[in-house]
Amino acid sequence: MRQERLIGIVGGLGPFAHIDFERKLLEAASELIGARRDQDFPQWVLSSIPQTPDRTEAYFGEANDPTPSLTQSLERLQGAGAHFAVVACNTAHLFLDRLRDEGPLPIISLIEVTADESARIAPGGSVGLLATTGTLRSRLYHDPLEARGLRPVSPFDVEDGEELQVRCVMEPIYGPFVDGRHQGGGIKTDGGSPRARALLEGAAGRLVADGGADVLVAGCTEIPLALEGTEVAGRPLLDPARLLAKAAVRYAYGV
Repeated sequence: MRQERLIGIVGGLGPFAHIDFERKLLEAASELIGARRDQDFPQWVLSSIPQTPDRTEAYFGEANDPTPSLTQSLERLQGAGAHFAVVACNTAHLFLDRLRDEGPLPIISLIEVTADESARIAPGGSVGLLATTGTLRSRLYHDPLEARGLRPVSPFDVEDGEELQVRCVMEPIYGPFVDGRHQGGGIKTDGGSPRARALLEGAAGRLVADGGADVLVAGCTEIPLALEGTEVAGRPLLDPARLLAKAAVRYAYGV
């Protein structure tokens, strides 16, 4: 098949996540367009700016606005010939409306493709959200899921949810929480560990047992680096980055 549009990737959010996303692009190409040889796989360009202010901290007013760095990546991608962009970070989609209004490229939303898939496999059901506190508090997933007739459930909806969110979701991603800040050493630093997987599995189990989740969403691009597979706690586990990769390949090839 002939590629019609060049894919642009906004990366560095964190650095391990966009590498994982690129691997998923290759897997999507094998699945959707039958890519086998080197020459069969899609072309893409990447802009990685790890110095982009943390998106969760920015949402809570604890870091600078990340939009200028994100826009810089989009401008780089446009300059390299990209026809559209994907953003390899869930929480960065908090700023998607501004990026779409002010940026130079159309952007496929990771949130929207995940909400669509959730509705497809669990119509009218409950969706358990494993995501950063910024993603959850902002209702980044909640509103699109509810618009599709689904019931979102997060650690904040179960008993001792604040503690569960910090200990079993945020610390695996960002590292230990000391003196009001995460100290590093989580998935963003080491790319995933058995301990991170065990903690995330514990949070997923609570969303199923206490929250009634029918399907789970790994709503941070770092989470699938530790929580691999298509099922956890006896429920389907959706990887938004994998779904975004498939959407990007379809759009790039006009499938």
